[in-house]
Amino acid sequence: MRLSRRPAQPLPVQVRPVGGETVVSYVFRLADANSFTRPTMLLRAVGEPIATNIHAGIIEHHDITLNAPALARLAALTGRPLASLAITLPSLGTARVDRRLASTTEPLINAFSSSAIRGHCQQCIARIPDQPDIRVHRQSAPAICPRHHRWVDTTRQHPHQLDLANNIEIITAHRRFQRLPSTRDDPTRARQQLCRTTEIVTHWHHHRHRFADSIFTQLHARWDTRARTLPTPGSATPLLVLPEAVALAEILCDPRWLRHVAMADHDDLLPFYQQVAQRLGQPTQFSDHLAYTHQIDPLQSWVIEHRKQFRTLRNRHRLLRARNPYNPRFPNTNPTARHIFGDTQRLLRTPESTWRDAGKEPSALPLRTRPGTLVGRFGHSDVSGAPGG
Repeated sequence: MRLSRRPAQPLPVQVRPVGGETVVSYVFRLADANSFTRPTMLLRAVGEPIATNIHAGIIEHHDITLNAPALARLAALTGRPLASLAITLPSLGTARVDRRLASTTEPLINAFSSSAIRGHCQQCIARIPDQPDIRVHRQSAPAICPRHHRWVDTTRQHPHQLDLANNIEIITAHRRFQRLPSTRDDPTRARQQLCRTTEIVTHWHHHRHRFADSIFTQLHARWDTRARTLPTPGSATPLLVLPEAVALAEILCDPRWLRHVAMADHDDLLPFYQQVAQRLGQPTQFSDHLAYTHQIDPLQSWVIEHRKQFRTLRNRHRLLRARNPYNPRFPNTNPTARHIFGDTQRLLRTPESTWRDAGKEPSALPLRTRPGTLVGRFGHSDVSGAPGG
C-alpha cells in the first residue's frame, strides 16, 4: 500500500516551523525528529509525487505544491491547523495553478525549483538540536536575522553570511523597509521598488568613474567608510548600499510623488529630484545633475518608464488645463492675473465708436462686450475694481 493511502495521524514528536520555511525543509525536519530512516518517506506519506523524483537533494532549491487532500494529510501529521501552517509556510498560501493536482480524492504533490530559496541563519540553526538544514523563501524571510544581526540573504555570488553587529545603519535601514510594506496597499510593489532602487544605487556605486567628483564624492566616501565596517572586503554591494536604496524606495512608494512624476510637466520634475537629494543627504548640485544631465541615468530611466504608463491621462489633463486653465475644484491650482483681469486691456483699447456703429447701447450688449467691464471666472466687476451686479 502506498504511504499516501495510509491513515494520517499526528506524529509523536512535533517541531515548530520557521517563518518563511519551505514545506520540504519542514517535512524533512519532522521526519528526522521522528527517526524516519529516509525523510522522503514522510514526504510520500503527505502525498504521491506526480512528476519529479523525490530524493533528499531536493531540499536545496525545491519546494512542493499540494492539492486539497494532501493539505489535509499534512495538517493531520503535524497536528497543526492548516491556517497556522499557511502563515509560516508561504508556499501553502501561494496559489499555483497545476491541473495535474486537480484530484479531490487522491493526495498529490508536485515539486518545483526556485532560485529564491536560501539557508536560514546559521546561529539560529546552531541553537536547534542536531542542527538541521533549514531552507526558507527569500521573499518571506527577513534578510537580516533580528536576533543575531546577521545578513542571511545569501546568493550564489555572495554565499557567506555576514555579521552586522557593528553596522547599525544597515540594520536600521532594513527595519525601515520592513515597516514600509505594512503601510502600503501592495507589499509586492514595495519589494519590487526596493529591487529597482538597489539596482539604481548599485549603478552609482559601480560607475563612479563616469560621474563628476563634485557630484557623487559624498556618496562614495560614505560607502567607502561603510565598507570598512563590514567583516570582509568582498561583501555584497546590495548590502553596502541598502540604506540609500531603502530611502529611495520610500520615495518611489509614496503616492504623492508617484502622482507628481506621472502627471507633472517635464519642466516640473525638479522637485522630485530635490526630494531624492534631500533624503540621501546630498547637496543641490546632486538634484541638478539628475534632472538636467544628458546621459540617461538609471533613476531617469525609472521616471521615463513611469511617465509612459500615464501618458494618455497626462495629455488629457494638459488638454483640460488648456481649455479651462483654472478650476477651483483642483486644490493644487491657483488663479492667475489672466483669469481675473483677462480682457481688461482689450476692452480698454476698444473705441466707443464700435458700439455706436453696432447701433446698441453698452448696457444692451452682452456682459463680456460691455466697455469698461472685467469678466473673470469669479463673476464680473468694472475697471475701477468695484464688484459688478
